[in-house]
Amino acid sequence: MDKVVVSAPAHLHAGNIDLEGSLGRLYGTLGFTISQPRLVASFEVCGETRAEGPQAGLLEWAIEGLRSAYGLPGLCARIHQAIPRGVGLGATTAAVLAAASAYNALTAAGIDLRDAALELGRSTVSALGFYSFTRGGALLDGGFPAGEKGLLIPPLLARYELPRDWRFVVLLPAAAAPYVREVKEREESVLEELPPMSPRLAERLSRLLLMKLLPALAERNLPVLLEALTEFNGRLGAEYWSSRQAGVYCCGLVEEAAGILRGLAGGVAQSSWGPAVYTIAPSPWEARRVAEAARRWLRGRGGGYVYVSPPDNRGARVLAAGTS
Repeated sequence: MDKVVVSAPAHLHAGNIDLEGSLGRLYGTLGFTISQPRLVASFEVCGETRAEGPQAGLLEWAIEGLRSAYGLPGLCARIHQAIPRGVGLGATTAAVLAAASAYNALTAAGIDLRDAALELGRSTVSALGFYSFTRGGALLDGGFPAGEKGLLIPPLLARYELPRDWRFVVLLPAAAAPYVREVKEREESVLEELPPMSPRLAERLSRLLLMKLLPALAERNLPVLLEALTEFNGRLGAEYWSSRQAGVYCCGLVEEAAGILRGLAGGVAQSSWGPAVYTIAPSPWEARRVAEAARRWLRGRGGGYVYVSPPDNRGARVLAAGTS
């Protein structure tokens, strides 16, 4: 092939199971793959790496990192759609794995996607980015052995396909983004300074996940799923992350946004550090109702974006240019 198109989904974090570590592993992350927003980019081999379009610098960084690591030629890329960066939707991991997939299709480089992610430092704490790209669906990873952070991609423990009629409504308040960017710029030091989670909280989260949230996913019981998701995500915010954010959520504006979504749909969660906050509606019609109300609220709070997205149960696609 002379040119390929890679289409990669975004993902949403729900939270981590265990940051206490006495059983020998840390983190363990639950999350969801969504169809929109997504990275859609066309690639071709060229003499010097160049990307055009939104988030061009991020994709150029990913291409150059792989080019240097594997001794490959440059790629030229045109970005047709992009995932917003630094808002809890997985833009960086999607860029790395899209570039690796393009190299494999165009040059027969045979890059193992796990190796590519590790080479550029992606998906070693949470593996949602890796599995949303390669598998799609609702995902749970098993964390990493204590003391081995950065050395492996956590194993996939569970994957569930989500109903096609469900819609994720994702709210991104623009005024909260600078706060989150500041936290993410010092994320490594923030994580290193955090004390261990209390065993009591880790035990509650594990039980809540095993006996309520995952069964609700298996049975496609959305009301129970939203109830469990809200408690799981909210307890993490209130009882662990609140020492590094404004409270249950990253900041006051996102706390207000979460209250709006919870009132409209019955449940809510923040993705990663935010400012992305989301709920799940049972149908496209219900999602439109929630989204319209969220947009009205945003207009009085500095603006932002609202995405209404089906789940993505497939993961990324690599296509010859001109196919669909």
